[in-house]
Amino acid sequence: MPPRSWPCPRLDVLSTLVRLHSEGLAARTLDGPVPTHDEMQSLLRWEQRATRELRQVFYAHGWPGVRVLDAVGAEAAWWIVLLCDRHTPFQREAQGLLEEAVEAGDAPARHAAYLGDRLQMHDGEPQTHGTQWVLHDDGSITLYPVTDPAGLAERRRAVGLPETGTDHDVRLLSLTRRPRPEPQPRTPDL
Repeated sequence: MPPRSWPCPRLDVLSTLVRLHSEGLAARTLDGPVPTHDEMQSLLRWEQRATRELRQVFYAHGWPGVRVLDAVGAEAAWWIVLLCDRHTPFQREAQGLLEEAVEAGDAPARHAAYLGDRLQMHDGEPQTHGTQWVLHDDGSITLYPVTDPAGLAERRRAVGLPETGTDHDVRLLSLTRRPRPEPQPRTPDL
């Protein structure tokens, strides 16, 4: 087995992220297709706690990528950031760190693609990589609009995603805050 080119994972950081990931999964386990008031409150509490704790990790280590946490911890960090939907400024801060980590080979490009799409959706803009889905009040799920659908498969391949979204995308990403409504054109006053 070839020697590692970076140190062993930071077990203290890995432990924190695995705990937050587990708590996030528990908060996203619903009794029905749409969260109840109590389930949503549990999710909101988790997001606040996760944002606070992960921000401390950022200050201490930068983006907690593969070099700090190995692959399992890096996945957990990405998933936590991605799902802290009511904390868009935090997600934008994380996006900059994640993009630097991708450029340095310390995080997969697909992580940045998911987070970029998530933020585009929150801004009411079409997504680039087709990773985001919307959960409707009736429990149905639809793909959030995509920029240039004809080029979607190629953009997904370029960041290591399969040609089309998978059931994993839907399960992971459908429970989110509503996208910002698209701006309506103003009619001039007569």
